[in-house]
Amino acid sequence: MEKIKLILFLTLLCSCNTSKKKITKVERISLEAEVITDSIHASLPGRLIVFNDYVVWEEVFASDKFLHVVNLQTRKEVGRMGDVGQGPKEFSAPNISRSYDDYVLVSDFGTKHQAYFSIERFLAGEDYYIPVPNSIKINPKSNFRLLEIEKGQFITLQPNSDKLLELWNRPYFYSFGKFPIPESLRKDDRFNYFQGDIAYNPDLKKLIYTSYRFPYMAIYTKSGKSFKLQTEVKGKFDYSVSSGGELKRSRDSKEGPKELTLTLDYIVTVERDPTIDQTDENEVGRDPMKLPHTVFIYDYEGNLLKIANLGFPVLRIAADTKNNTLYAIVVMEDYALVKYEL
Repeated sequence: MEKIKLILFLTLLCSCNTSKKKITKVERISLEAEVITDSIHASLPGRLIVFNDYVVWEEVFASDKFLHVVNLQTRKEVGRMGDVGQGPKEFSAPNISRSYDDYVLVSDFGTKHQAYFSIERFLAGEDYYIPVPNSIKINPKSNFRLLEIEKGQFITLQPNSDKLLELWNRPYFYSFGKFPIPESLRKDDRFNYFQGDIAYNPDLKKLIYTSYRFPYMAIYTKSGKSFKLQTEVKGKFDYSVSSGGELKRSRDSKEGPKELTLTLDYIVTVERDPTIDQTDENEVGRDPMKLPHTVFIYDYEGNLLKIANLGFPVLRIAADTKNNTLYAIVVMEDYALVKYEL
């Protein structure tokens, strides 16, 4: 009997410790911006990528070159790359992400066209365009998000597929991933509601997915040639799904993260803090002044640690997994590129 009591006590003790580990007190802080450049002239700056001493930002509606390269030390733009168009080295609807080494991976939405842009070659005045070899080039059904996690290993986000994510490593192909809700939606709603961001930490071998329309984040850990779901972080979302797969959401349901990036120690998202910002998401539209001012800072277990007020509406964020420095495009008088230490 005494042995049984001891086992029960130890079981309860372990359970308490496990629960306590998952409970974190959220700290609300304000961060001071260090301005890199206060005059980004673009109707809509797109994705932002950090490469050591350089930042690359995308001009979504560019008519000639769509990538701007900024030297973080001199705080000057050193040039632009990436041609807009229908030619063999041009992109009509470019998607960009960071690849291995100093490469930007560029793909044309919905096509097979993929290339690397070398920052080193660009800075040296050489031809920076490097075609992705046919031996590793993937042919996704929709490369809405294309991420190279290791050389020749690609992750794509596939909102219209049976599985949310796909790993391509020619000739190996692996589908995985859990959708934010269990119900099956009609095709149009699947694309609209399951779009989001993906990011990968190569040192921790962790893949993060966040949904734009649902308050949802999933953390996967890579093991061999597959990924295992580690953690789901879900917010409140009131909805119903009809027999035909049409989703209806409550008007006051929270939206998902607007942006996602990874640092050395943190998962960072752009989200609205309802304790200080009661903006109705249904009325934001394309008004940049109504963007959230806050980033949510999680550990790699999915625990929310801090909510940081950046002081300005936040459009884009980017970071490097080698440190805890955050870069952002925020709205001042114009769009501005700024830096924060987390």
